[in-house]
Amino acid sequence: MLPNLICVESANGVVLAGSAARAEQLLTLAEAGVVRFKEYFGRQALRYAVAEGPDALVPPESVAALRKAGFPVVLPWISPKVYRQQVEQSIRRGLTARMAGRPQDEIEAAVQKAVDQQTNPERFARTELATVSHELGHYWFWQGYWPKSTLSEDKHYGGPSPDWLDEMSAVLMEAPSSFNDRVKQFGQRYATYRADPQKADENTRLTVDIVNFFSEVHPAHLQTKMLSQQVGGDLKKDSFRAMVFSGEEARKIIEGGARFYLQSAVASQYLIDRTGNRQIFGRIAEAFARGETMAQWLANKEPKGKLPRDLKALQADWMAWLETRFPAEVATKPAA
Repeated sequence: MLPNLICVESANGVVLAGSAARAEQLLTLAEAGVVRFKEYFGRQALRYAVAEGPDALVPPESVAALRKAGFPVVLPWISPKVYRQQVEQSIRRGLTARMAGRPQDEIEAAVQKAVDQQTNPERFARTELATVSHELGHYWFWQGYWPKSTLSEDKHYGGPSPDWLDEMSAVLMEAPSSFNDRVKQFGQRYATYRADPQKADENTRLTVDIVNFFSEVHPAHLQTKMLSQQVGGDLKKDSFRAMVFSGEEARKIIEGGARFYLQSAVASQYLIDRTGNRQIFGRIAEAFARGETMAQWLANKEPKGKLPRDLKALQADWMAWLETRFPAEVATKPAA
């Protein structure tokens, strides 16, 4: 199947990579995600395979073969080498345009400096601490609750679920350090909103609009699709592409998606707190898989603790909850 890769396995899945050490590293990250999926969805994550080619993404036929071998979730992963190559391509596109007319050796030096900063080992490790389990979370959620579905790119960022729960399922899989950082960033945005709601920009106002969050398409969806088409053209049916964006390209995507990731983290805490159920996300997913909307799920007879039963009341309750979740700092006078 992939004869040049080293395979390590657990009871939950396998990892194939260029070395045993790298495979073990990825397995540890994936297994942490398995634990968190059970914690938040109340069911076992589907068997997975993470496949990382040292010099290139594993081909689609290998992904298909892994699925046929009994791994419903297959995640083609980018090796450090391929990651650096893609980061360099993205940075080079941006700097070449921005430094047009400058000496080539000056542009090259700037590119290499930026690439070294972006791909240093510590930064790469921090990124993977979040991203491996995050991306597996998308697949565990999508394939676990809609096993016969295919990607619906025209309607959703990922699978058939409303985008907010799809993204929340992935954010919940992240390492605590990454998740907590998202909560902290949300708190900073909320503090800006609370200081003067009238002066807050649109993105900041949307940060506290949970009803909009429950209905909108992932803000990064259109921007990512447009950039991917500009850089690599349209994807053929049943194919896949992994791309890395940096610099100006990444900024455009981050502006669109950052709010959604932060909302996913904090809204998950709200739902757990109000329902008293850490596995409430499984109940919501089951309702969506039955064809219910968020409004219908809120109104149905399932127990939901203190969570309001309609969206208007939920928005008001969310705002009250935010006040206690992120208390304003009390200004104190300096000692005399």
